Amino acid sequence: MMSGRLTLVLAVAALACRGEARGQPTPGASGAPAAAPSSAARPAAARPAPTAAIGRADARGQVIAVGIASRVGASGAADATPKRAKAGEDVTLYAVLEVDDGGARTIYSDAPRLTWKKKTFAPRPLAEAPAVALAWAKIEPTEANLSNTASGNFRYERIPYAATPLDARGGAIAADVHPTLTPDHGHGLGTMRYQLTATQGDRVVASPGIDARRARAAGGLTDDVHRVTLRKDDTFIGYLTEMMGQPYIWASAGPSDKAHQSERLEGSDCADLMVYAARRAGFAVPYGWTGSLKQHAKVLATGALADDGVYRDRNGVAVPFPAPGDLILFPRHVGALTVDRGTIGVVDVDDLMIHTLFDSPKEQALRDSGYADNPIELLRWKKR
Repeated sequence: MMSGRLTLVLAVAALACRGEARGQPTPGASGAPAAAPSSAARPAAARPAPTAAIGRADARGQVIAVGIASRVGASGAADATPKRAKAGEDVTLYAVLEVDDGGARTIYSDAPRLTWKKKTFAPRPLAEAPAVALAWAKIEPTEANLSNTASGNFRYERIPYAATPLDARGGAIAADVHPTLTPDHGHGLGTMRYQLTATQGDRVVASPGIDARRARAAGGLTDDVHRVTLRKDDTFIGYLTEMMGQPYIWASAGPSDKAHQSERLEGSDCADLMVYAARRAGFAVPYGWTGSLKQHAKVLATGALADDGVYRDRNGVAVPFPAPGDLILFPRHVGALTVDRGTIGVVDVDDLMIHTLFDSPKEQALRDSGYADNPIELLRWKKR
């Protein structure tokens, strides 16, 4: 159980992006979502329409388990672990069927090599399996804006998920991380989870989905729900894109840094998004709030917005645009600068940043962020 002191700390951290700074947009309502229906309890008729049949009608055996394996690229064994890859790298999802025939169990998959239940082997192809119909689905958040303090006290808000049918044919498909139920700010970058359903006669067996909840200290799903993450590149900005498609969670938290909601790619608030990417880039930064970031970064410059849309220091000198990936810290909010636009060479309202605020992470012009008329501090992470 969370101690009173930790609850207070998290409540203070939740203030990091609250509307006490000028120009902040009004957050949307974030009441507790209704519990999602159990996929295991739904009848076959309520499931996504199956794809083309796979396997042989004369093959014996009953499908007793269904899973998803994946691999990055065209070599190596596929397995059930979450995958991270860069844009342009192919990630393939493979259906895995476990079939029982009189006590003898066989694994079928179209993965050339498969690591499954701690063994690596060449599985039998799906074409030789008993006839089934496979249906693929994305398991995705239905809300882009959540709050761990929506109840009035801190708690891990239950993230609502839904299964979205994929128009995918066969037992091997390319991973697609485009969200369909929330805005697609990543345009092919970000994180997505998947489920596979096999229908054999009147029986329906599925891999873990929206019911596979973490038991405590989290609002999301276990790693048994297959997860794929695509990033722009191996830079701090690139690691920021891994969180695209996941909700903004006001006061995102965790019992430890390694078990933080951001580390589990469940979602994050503005400060935790920055810390997540810094940690992925190799910086030893603990999760905290906007007020704690300067403990791990140096201040490059400060400024305030002038009438010409340029940020200027106290002497009226334009603040130089630093480097992509440097932080722009507002009162109670933070983002990462990405592109120098408008007046080139200086920080102005046309420059772009990646941030998250009452929406999943996105790249946005400062003028559209709701914080443009606030004073700024430019920060750079201290050397690793």
